[in-house]
Amino acid sequence: MTVMEDDYAPLEPNDGSGEPRWARPLRNCKFPVSYILLAMMLALLICCYIQASVDEYKVARFSVGVDAFGGLTTTNATTAVVSPWFVLAAKVENPRAWQPWRCAGGEAVVSYGGVSLAWGRVPGFVAPGKGSVVVTAAAAGKGLGLSEGLRRRFAAELSNGTAKVVAEMKLFYDGNGLPGLYGYKGVPLVSREVALQGRQAPDALAPSPI
Repeated sequence: MTVMEDDYAPLEPNDGSGEPRWARPLRNCKFPVSYILLAMMLALLICCYIQASVDEYKVARFSVGVDAFGGLTTTNATTAVVSPWFVLAAKVENPRAWQPWRCAGGEAVVSYGGVSLAWGRVPGFVAPGKGSVVVTAAAAGKGLGLSEGLRRRFAAELSNGTAKVVAEMKLFYDGNGLPGLYGYKGVPLVSREVALQGRQAPDALAPSPI
């Protein structure tokens, strides 16, 4: 019987590098792949920077309502002294995609007919990106004298449910942007005309005037 010998022999590289020929294409592809990854990372960083820059110019939206009020009636028809109080609820909607809307707090004033009725503080808040937050602020006044005409008009509007007050919030910001970008300082003043709906709450629920 004739024994057949295996003539297979691995191909040796002819450049003296000790690396098989089939491995050379893989080795040569390492550099292009690294360039592609680097380009993708740079493109991602540019997109992030553009989105953050666009976010800087977006402004939060505010809606204000009155959750409770009281102290608007007087038993003294001569002096028409009242001690009104209000609990304001402000909804803050943040249109920014990534950056939260931050506020360090502020001051609230409620007025009627150009006369300030109550004052209070607005607590600090943070509205998340593409989210919202409800901020509650209490305002109170004490021993306010109203003119006869203003008192009568206010009492008539309260009785028929058409009374409206102006709620103003002066807000303070410590900065609302990312470092190195345009830092929009926020909405400095929110002013809304708010209807007084429902009955007055008991004065036991009234916040303390500041």
